[in-house]
Amino acid sequence: MNRKNALLFGISLLLILFGCKRTQQEEIDESGTAQARVPVKISALMEGTIDATVSAVGSTDALRKQKVLSPVAGRILSLKVLEGSPVRTGDVVVVLMTREGQAAVEGAQSLLRAAPTEPQKQEARRALALADSLQPEIFLRASFDGVIASRNVSEGELVAEQTELLTIIDTSTIVFIADLPICSISAVHPNLPARIRFPQLPLGELSAVVDAVNPQAEAQSQSVKARLRFHGLSASQHRMLKTNLPGTAQIITDVHHNALLLQRSALLHDDESNTYSIVLMGKDSLAHVVPVTVMLQTDSVVEVQSNLLHAGDLVITKGQYALTDSTRVTIEQP
Repeated sequence: MNRKNALLFGISLLLILFGCKRTQQEEIDESGTAQARVPVKISALMEGTIDATVSAVGSTDALRKQKVLSPVAGRILSLKVLEGSPVRTGDVVVVLMTREGQAAVEGAQSLLRAAPTEPQKQEARRALALADSLQPEIFLRASFDGVIASRNVSEGELVAEQTELLTIIDTSTIVFIADLPICSISAVHPNLPARIRFPQLPLGELSAVVDAVNPQAEAQSQSVKARLRFHGLSASQHRMLKTNLPGTAQIITDVHHNALLLQRSALLHDDESNTYSIVLMGKDSLAHVVPVTVMLQTDSVVEVQSNLLHAGDLVITKGQYALTDSTRVTIEQP
């Protein structure tokens, strides 16, 4: 092949390749003008169920707690439990002696050590026995089945009257306390279902129900406390629940059935008119802009309404920006 023929062959090959590429992205209309096809991604408009929810952060707490306080000033003789120890109703948790009893015992012990003669030592022993009998040990007991949540003292420590020694909690009474934004309290009332997540624990989504809403708002945080009660927990989920766990609650205030749902990425918003629209891909491969009314939304799904929409319509989810009516589109290949 001479140089001239090789050049002609190369040009012909380029023209063939260019023509093949044009057939993929362009179409020739009746007048012979090439119509470009815009590559897009699509998904089908689905019919389903969507929840209206109120989101609130909060943390867990126990409704049943016992703060074990020292009834008198004295010394801790014995500490029967530590943090995490399970206790039963009536179990002894702390043994202490009053300050007066301790002083009497220590005084008798001093007399015994200082007694120079045997008769004096015998007298001191009787005084020590009398001090022990007149000032018996005080036993503090658990008032219900629970777990030791905190311990504030150690054995041998001197404590004042009404000193907090231990805290016992009933883990079966753990609830979620949610901080509801004031703007949403009109939609929340007792017996509404809820879902609770704890991001730091592999508990999944826990079912709950609104137990009560506090009648008093908190001015500083602009929120209202709501108590959510767990239900349907598995044994492993119950074991992992602790107090003071931060989480997020989704309180379900309404449910829309047979709603038209689409991906959030398909929704277009006009900031100037504050209106919404989506772009459909018709059977003729043409784009059709459809104004819609947005109803409910989640993080990934939006409910829309329009008389022009039907379940199964193909909605453009990528490449729809700046598309106008009758723009010819093609499905983008993965």
